[in-house]
Amino acid sequence: MLEDSRLSSRWVGAGLFAWGTACAALFAFVLYRSQGLIESTVDLNGFGILSRSLAEGRGFSFGHGPTLRRAPLFPFLAAGLLKLFGGGGGSDSAIYRPVIAFQCVLLGLTCVVVWTIARRLFGGRAALLAGILCPLSPQSMRYVGMTEVEPLMGLLVALLAYTGMSLVERPGAATGIRFGLTAAAATLTKPIVLLYPPVFGAAALWHWRTRTWGHEGALRATIMSPDRRKAQAVAALAVAVAFVLPLVPWSLRNHHVSGGQFVGISSNGPGEFLRGYVNAQPKYYLLRQDFGGHSSTAEKWDPEANAYEDHILRQHGSSFRHFNLAGGGRVVEDSLDGMDSAQAEAEKDRIEGAEMKRRVLREPISFLRKFGIQVVTFWYVVETRTRSLLVGAMALVVLGFALAGVLRARREGKAVMPVVLVILYYNAMYAAFLAFARYSMPLYPTLIALAAGGVTSIARREHVR
Repeated sequence: MLEDSRLSSRWVGAGLFAWGTACAALFAFVLYRSQGLIESTVDLNGFGILSRSLAEGRGFSFGHGPTLRRAPLFPFLAAGLLKLFGGGGGSDSAIYRPVIAFQCVLLGLTCVVVWTIARRLFGGRAALLAGILCPLSPQSMRYVGMTEVEPLMGLLVALLAYTGMSLVERPGAATGIRFGLTAAAATLTKPIVLLYPPVFGAAALWHWRTRTWGHEGALRATIMSPDRRKAQAVAALAVAVAFVLPLVPWSLRNHHVSGGQFVGISSNGPGEFLRGYVNAQPKYYLLRQDFGGHSSTAEKWDPEANAYEDHILRQHGSSFRHFNLAGGGRVVEDSLDGMDSAQAEAEKDRIEGAEMKRRVLREPISFLRKFGIQVVTFWYVVETRTRSLLVGAMALVVLGFALAGVLRARREGKAVMPVVLVILYYNAMYAAFLAFARYSMPLYPTLIALAAGGVTSIARREHVR
């Protein structure tokens, strides 16, 4: 009977993988190029350019020497695909076809992880619903037809939730290593994850000190046994080692190419922080003015944010023009004054980093106001007012059902904390820097796992009535 159950689960997982991959492929290769709702750009932010540069042996560069402006994992994965399968010629959609196919597979894998999370929290019915809905969310589909990191981040966020659940339930070396490696991969995709392991560690420590697991997954108060404390200490050490070691080579690379000025994973964090003050204006969060996008007919916010950065840099004897590497990573003018990209980016970070610290320490009210506004703009602000209202309405529905799912999981004593924490962390970190709805999109697969529990819980109550 047990073997039959495992076999059935494998078939369901395989079916959901095929379902998610097929839905993504239909959108990426057929619908994306023919629809008119969103601009069908393929390489919007230069990840494709980086990947081609790596595949062609020209290094991690946009064309003016090594760059610090992007984290390495996605460009290196994409470069490997271009090297193995050939990018072809012609349009971007033809050149990057192997990368786009890879994005489709990532969404298929994400459906399986979402199904697994929902099954552990809510059972088979909710899990199947979550797996089916996962690739149908517009937010899940938005970037599969592009050379962007969101599909990979969607998978890694779900894996952070899943490996976090396993670590909390069964602390030990194996679960610690899996969580640490997942967090490292996410950080090497987007450095916003850098502080998540210590945040998660503090939450897990509180959880372990107050609760333990019964045979049916229910929680009960207990006195911590020495063996359990040892397992938790081993898990914490495993997380630290598995998380830090993969980051060291890229940090050393960045230290080297920047002449010792920069040791992070990617630069421009302070610049994004400062641009958040532009985003937090009433005209944008109240949707009085379109936010704009990257097309020449839609740009609203971006030029204003560039001018805002320029004003700050000029106060320190420089200018935004001096560091101009805009245009999706394409160098639009030679404005580096003899510096290569890495040196210019490190210098810009140095100036803007000092201003960021000053604002947090000396203008905390202004920072907290920006933070509070961006906690909300994270879920709805996109290019136009109409689209923002649509995206915000979808977010309200998904978040409402997800909250119902969280309440159900808590009533039933399930390990929902790691799933909720990763969502709250992302929301808070982007709110501290720069937050609009694009950055919330990788959270939607994980949110759907919670929302499926809420939907089935509400449906069950209605059935009982």
